[in-house]
Amino acid sequence: MNLEIADEEARELRIALDIRLREMRNELVHTDDHAYRADLRRSLERLEKIAQKVGGSGPG
Repeated sequence: MNLEIADEEARELRIALDIRLREMRNELVHTDDHAYRADLRRSLERLEKIAQKVGGSGPG
């Protein structure tokens, strides 16, 4: 699947992804539920890959 978006849209998407990734990392640190932690980690890894494709500073 290919998604064509304008540069401005890509910047907005990257900002949204950065915010969500930061929230997920914080949640990951504070959860004790091992199954939830594993699911969260997999989701986080997928979103980090998407963020790299969109461009920008990378995980942070």
